[in-house]
Amino acid sequence: MKKIPIFFAFNNDYTVPAAVAFWSLLNRAKAGIYYEIQVLHHDISKENKVLLKSVVNRFKNASVHFCNTGRFMLNEFKTHAFLGGWAGSKFTADTVIRCFAARFFPQYQKIIYSDVDVVFMDDISSLYDIDLKQNYIAGVRGPFSKYQPEELSHLKPKYYDLLKNCYVGGGIWLMNLNQIRQDNLEQRMLDIASDDSIVKRFPDQDIMNIACAGRVFFLPLNYISYPYLRQLMRQEDFQSNYSREELFDSIINPKILHYAASKPWNNQPNHAEIWWNIYDYLELPRTAIFTKIVTPWERKIKKYKRLFNTTLLITIVLLFLLFYSIFLNDVK
Repeated sequence: MKKIPIFFAFNNDYTVPAAVAFWSLLNRAKAGIYYEIQVLHHDISKENKVLLKSVVNRFKNASVHFCNTGRFMLNEFKTHAFLGGWAGSKFTADTVIRCFAARFFPQYQKIIYSDVDVVFMDDISSLYDIDLKQNYIAGVRGPFSKYQPEELSHLKPKYYDLLKNCYVGGGIWLMNLNQIRQDNLEQRMLDIASDDSIVKRFPDQDIMNIACAGRVFFLPLNYISYPYLRQLMRQEDFQSNYSREELFDSIINPKILHYAASKPWNNQPNHAEIWWNIYDYLELPRTAIFTKIVTPWERKIKKYKRLFNTTLLITIVLLFLLFYSIFLNDVK
């Protein structure tokens, strides 16, 4: 079997989304592909490790390994210029740790990185075959910088001008660990992380984009299909760095659904039912991140309950009017 290393970085709270992502990755894997799943973390409990192992052990073509990063970057994340994200995104110190894969995985020359707020819709093993040459990273260029220029407004002018049309989003990366080590890029990333004059709204993305500028290989947009893209494209003033064909290809032929900003476990983004179907199939627990929980099934129940209550109210009013009319006729 061909072994493909892939890693995720998340804290204990995001074990359930990780379980959904793991299952979808392995369920879509091609024959002959073996995924070595690595998890960077600092606080995943024994119980949640068992849960994740139980998901991976359903498949013969995968293994999962846990690497505790200790307190690496925890203090830096708390004390330096990291902001709270964009459009409801929430970041943790584990978000920053993913930039430093080269130190934690000396056994690999390159490795795939994925977020956990995703569902894999296709096998992604061919991503690993890309020849990065001297590029540090492969990723998807953000599609919204022309439509939402304020998204990168936190960057210094020199970085904004450099990255406004080539900013790499999160979700999925292929990282050239050999080149990162060879050029000591980690020190450059550490300097960016601790430089408070560089505001980091998107912690991992800002660090990687500034550090890797000019040394990036761009992936097709369907490696990160945004569930809300179709609605944005309907806006009269929408514009993008991608062609109309590329935008629709990401919608119609997604390799990965990325629930950026709006999450299935606390909102109702498009295609949320795909995530919930896997969640229900795996019989996963509801945890602290599940706020405003409304599954597609629960939403249907609420809809029919409202319809029933409305119908009942109308029926009562009509009956009242009927009996009142009868009463008036009797009085006459």
